[in-house]
Amino acid sequence: MNHIVSIGTSHHVAPIEFRERLAFSEEQLIESLQHFRESDQVQEAAILSTCNRVEVYAILNSVRTTEAAAKVLVEFLSRCHRIDMESLKKWTYLHHNVETIRHLFRVTSSLDSMVVGESQILGQVKDAYDTSRSAGSTGTILNRLFTKAFSVGKRIRSETTITTGAVSISYAAVELAKKIFNTLEGKTVAIIGAGEMSELTAKHLVANGVSNVIVANRTYERAVNVAQKFDGIPLAYDSDLNFLIDADIVISSTNAPDYLIKRQPLAKIMRKRKHRYMFLIDIAVPRDIEPDVSKLDQAFLYNIDDLEAVVASNLQDRQQEATRAEQIVSEETKRFYDQLQIFQVNPTIKALHQQFREIADTELQACFYKATLSDQQEEAIASMAQAIVKKLLHHPMRNLRCAVNDGDADHGQYVQALQELFALDVNDENPE
Repeated sequence: MNHIVSIGTSHHVAPIEFRERLAFSEEQLIESLQHFRESDQVQEAAILSTCNRVEVYAILNSVRTTEAAAKVLVEFLSRCHRIDMESLKKWTYLHHNVETIRHLFRVTSSLDSMVVGESQILGQVKDAYDTSRSAGSTGTILNRLFTKAFSVGKRIRSETTITTGAVSISYAAVELAKKIFNTLEGKTVAIIGAGEMSELTAKHLVANGVSNVIVANRTYERAVNVAQKFDGIPLAYDSDLNFLIDADIVISSTNAPDYLIKRQPLAKIMRKRKHRYMFLIDIAVPRDIEPDVSKLDQAFLYNIDDLEAVVASNLQDRQQEATRAEQIVSEETKRFYDQLQIFQVNPTIKALHQQFREIADTELQACFYKATLSDQQEEAIASMAQAIVKKLLHHPMRNLRCAVNDGDADHGQYVQALQELFALDVNDENPE
C-alpha cells in the first residue's frame, strides 16, 4: 500500500530564521521536485512554501514503516537545503496517512494559520499545487487529495462564519467606518503623522472605496512621500485643523507629546462642515486626539484600545466557529481516507480476478482443444469455470473490503501479501 506522508515547519513550531533556511523559491521548488521524483521510493510529491510554512507532501510506494517514510522526507530536505538532520527533527513535524490528510484539510481551511480564518492560504495552496502539478510530480492520489482539500476549504468558508469580522487593527478601522457611513465610496481620508499603521489603514480604506487621501505631517517631505502612494494631497500640519474640513475619516498616529486634535478647534471645523459625520481613528500612544472630541455631535472617535476590543471580539467569534470547522474537517478526513483505502485496494482485487480468469481461460482452451465438445457443452463448462473462480475469490475479497471499511490497520499487509503471493502486476498509477 502507498503511504501518504508529509513533513513541514510553520510559525507554530519554528522561528523565522529556520523557516527562511527551509523556504523554496519557485525555481528551487521545481528542480527539487524533479530530483525527488527520481527516487524509486517516491511516487508523487508536492511542495508548499510560504512565509509562514514550508511543507512537503509525498506518496511513497516502497517503505514499510512510518519511521522509514520519515527518513525519506528528512533526507530530502537535508539535501535540498544543507541542513543537519538534528535541526530538521527539532523544528519540523511529520504526518502519516490519515493525519497528513487532516493536516492539509486544516491548512486549506485556515485552521492552522497564524490568524484563524485568513483568506490567503487557500490561494497559496492552490498555487503550490499548480506548480507541483506543472512540474509533473503529482499523480492520481495527490491530485485527489488536493482537489478534496480545496473543496473542504470552500465548504468551511460557506458553512461557517470563520472568515468574517476584522482581526487586525487596520481592518477593524475599515469595518467601523463602513458601519458609520454605510459606504466608503467618494469619502476622503486624512492621515496625520504618516506612521506605518496609519498608512496601512489608509491603504485598506482606499481598497474599500475611499476616493481622496490627504496627508498632513510636520515634515512636509514625509507627507509628500506618503501622499504619492495614494495619488493624494500632501500638506504641512497646521494646528488650526482647516485641512480636516473635507475629511470624512481621520487617522492619526504620531509621537507628539500632547493632543494634536482638541475638542474646541475641531468643533469649529465641524460647524464649517455643516456637521457631516467624521470618523476619527487615534492609533497613537500617547493619544493624539483629545477624548472629549467624542462628545461632539456627528464625531465618532475610536482609539487603539477600542479597535483592539473589536479585534478581540471578532477573534473570539472566529474561535467559536473554528470548533464547527474542526468537526467538518474530521468528517471529511474520515470520508476521504475510507474512500482512498478502497480506491487503493481495488487495483489488487481487479488484478487478482483478472489473473484467475486468465488461468481459467487458458485451461479451458486446452481442455476444448483435447476434447470434441458441442458448443452447448463448451458454454456450460466455461460458465462452471467462471463460477468456480468467483466462489474461490468471494470470501477473500469480501473480507479484504470489510477490513478496509472497518479501519483494520492490517489491511495494507493483506494487500501486500496478495500481491507477493500471486505475483500480481498492479498498476498503481491508474487504480480505477
